[in-house]
Amino acid sequence: MIVVSETVLKFLLDYIRKKELEVGDKLPSERELVQLLEVGRSSVREALQTLAERGIVEKQPGKGAYLKTTIHDQELEELTTWIPSLDVNKSMDLLEFRKGVEVKITYLAAKRRNEDDLSRLQQAIEDLSRCISNGTSIIVPDLDFHSALAYATHHDIIVPVYHSVVDNFKKVRMEMAINDDVENALYYHQEILKAITEHDSERAGLFMQRHLEDVQFNYRNMLSELNNKVLQEQ
Repeated sequence: MIVVSETVLKFLLDYIRKKELEVGDKLPSERELVQLLEVGRSSVREALQTLAERGIVEKQPGKGAYLKTTIHDQELEELTTWIPSLDVNKSMDLLEFRKGVEVKITYLAAKRRNEDDLSRLQQAIEDLSRCISNGTSIIVPDLDFHSALAYATHHDIIVPVYHSVVDNFKKVRMEMAINDDVENALYYHQEILKAITEHDSERAGLFMQRHLEDVQFNYRNMLSELNNKVLQEQ
């Protein structure tokens, strides 16, 4: 079962660390978080409330949430309770599953895509590039791109199956959000689209495999960074 508010909480903790926020700095608004992570407002509110109850942020009615204290000032035991427990094995299994499924999806998309499919893929890449330029999360355009690939197969089984598991993929994407290698993501998406445009199914599948192997590598690095952070606090 996916507890979305916990994943949003991890995103916020990563955001605070990666952006090196200082006391008094404002966090993204509820509306911004809903758009960035493509989650419900109730999940965002629950995550912010947890941080407020822990004394990490201060919620000011009508203004938003502000960093109240630095995470480094807290005890290690409490630090580990703020970070939602990640089901690492499940997330790694999902990444393996994605690699097995999406390489085939991309291969078929290159064979069966039509002009509307190419337009949707191109739009997703443009949105992703815009997010990179603005320094915002690429979760939504990334998921849009991969979903558009599934639909481009025009396969009666693949499309509904992909749709049924995309929320699980979203969870892993949210776990990695602040740790994304955005430039590599853009590069691989562009190369995949180029191969699909040229009906080069072998090349499209190869670049998808490389892309997802890169995602796996970044996920392992994120876990290593998180572990090192805890050790430094000891």
